[in-house]
Amino acid sequence: MKAFVPIVFLGLILVGCKTSSQIESSKSEGITEKYWKLIELNGKQVVLDTSTGGRDAFIILRNKNNRLHGNTGCNTLVGTYEITPARYRIQFMQMATTLRACMNMEVENELKKVLELANNYAMTADGKYLLLTRGRMAPLTRFEVVYLE
Repeated sequence: MKAFVPIVFLGLILVGCKTSSQIESSKSEGITEKYWKLIELNGKQVVLDTSTGGRDAFIILRNKNNRLHGNTGCNTLVGTYEITPARYRIQFMQMATTLRACMNMEVENELKKVLELANNYAMTADGKYLLLTRGRMAPLTRFEVVYLE
């Protein structure tokens, strides 16, 4: 009977503990599977130019296979990402876009460069904004979460 009590106690401790992958997963859940609309790029506000047929620039970080899906404001954007939630690190890889020619490619070109540079992320406490940074530099981007109806 004396040996039974510690075994039951140990079992209860193990049931209540999360693995490190579960902890990391829960920390990154706040930024994945959401539509993040680009609102600021390199300190400048991003405004949709509907006169040239532009679209919202956005990213969605899919949990399945760590796939990135989005739009640069002109072209479709795809790639992969890797997150280290304990350190708020992010890396984008294998990025590719479609090759549509658009009137204004400035946002697209800058966004692609920023995604290559970014290595850290932060989300505001209210969950409304996602910031991508490089090291201790000022935010490279600011995305706003958009809840689709």
